[in-house]
Amino acid sequence: PGAIEAKAGGLKALKLYGMVGIPGEEEEDVTATIAMMKRLKKIAPGLRLTLGCSTFVPKSHTPFQWFGVNKNAEKRLKRLQKELRSNGIDFRPESYNWSVMQTLLSRGDRRLSYLLERVRHYGDTLGSYKRAFKDMRGTLPPLESYVFAEFDRDRVLPWQHLQGPLPIETLKKHLAEAEALMN
Repeated sequence: PGAIEAKAGGLKALKLYGMVGIPGEEEEDVTATIAMMKRLKKIAPGLRLTLGCSTFVPKSHTPFQWFGVNKNAEKRLKRLQKELRSNGIDFRPESYNWSVMQTLLSRGDRRLSYLLERVRHYGDTLGSYKRAFKDMRGTLPPLESYVFAEFDRDRVLPWQHLQGPLPIETLKKHLAEAEALMN
């Protein structure tokens, strides 16, 4: 495998990138990632291994725009951290909480404009988002409905009036193809 050649070629370190919470991901996928990293460590001793990992954040105009953040993602990041670091593998996750905020912004609608003004007033930190959302409780849908909920495929999405690179029918077709592979 490439890790052996990398070490033989003089490389001292190898960094891989991954993601948790991708639609269709199962716990076995995390187990397989851990096993792969341990196997690399074993076959290329002395090679410094790093796994950078982010949390799936749905984006507009993509086939996965209807999915929310997987509620198991944070737990899976913690599992990766525990099992990889205990085996001498550097694990560098992106902040799960910032991924939640990024999802709020990427799936939000114009009702969030007041929230953003308040966040700006409080100082643009993660705590500012939480404080502003708490202040506006009752005037906005719950955070969960923006971040974790799966949107109905027929729902009019906040960005649907903007022309994306692919028509909605094509996105739905690609989504159906991806979901067929998940099952």
